[in-house]
Amino acid sequence: MANAVETMKNMSKKEITRVFLLQNGLLILLGIGIIFISTGILNWMGQLRFDWVSVFLGVALACVFGGLNAWLDRLLPERLTDDGGLNRLIFRNRKPLDIFLLCCLIGVTEEFIFRGIIQVYFGFWASMILFVLVHFRYLNKGYLLFNVIITSIIIAGLFQFSNQNLIAVIMFHIVFNFIGALDMRNRYQNEGGVARG
Repeated sequence: MANAVETMKNMSKKEITRVFLLQNGLLILLGIGIIFISTGILNWMGQLRFDWVSVFLGVALACVFGGLNAWLDRLLPERLTDDGGLNRLIFRNRKPLDIFLLCCLIGVTEEFIFRGIIQVYFGFWASMILFVLVHFRYLNKGYLLFNVIITSIIIAGLFQFSNQNLIAVIMFHIVFNFIGALDMRNRYQNEGGVARG
């Protein structure tokens, strides 16, 4: 983890964005391959239905838990909330629109994989555990691990509650991440101007 942060310190904003695009693009291609092999894209696309109630519930939950998460991040000592500096590197010097687009990319990709494939085929617990393990940089930080576990349970539960509505969990993930990322950007900006735009 320390090596990843050190490597990213030497990268430009464009290079960091390219890494995110490549990583998420590969995940999407892997997911599409799994879908084609298992059920076919047309059967799977039934999960991409727009249901106002489910989407509203996803956005409302994201606002509540995202706001609570941002408040706790400001309240708790930085030693509990710091992920080793990776989030600071990703979100510093980014405009809100850039942050929103990154959150869209991450939300779509992760929910496509974890809920749209893993939870559908392997169940609630598999999607939750794998989601936590993918966020491995939080595994040695008690508060951050607790946070990602609770978030994973909420997202997996929303997916079940919404009759496997992928759009509802994608909206939750995007809004939740955007609230947290924007709060981080604003805190870094207030700590000495590292975030601008």
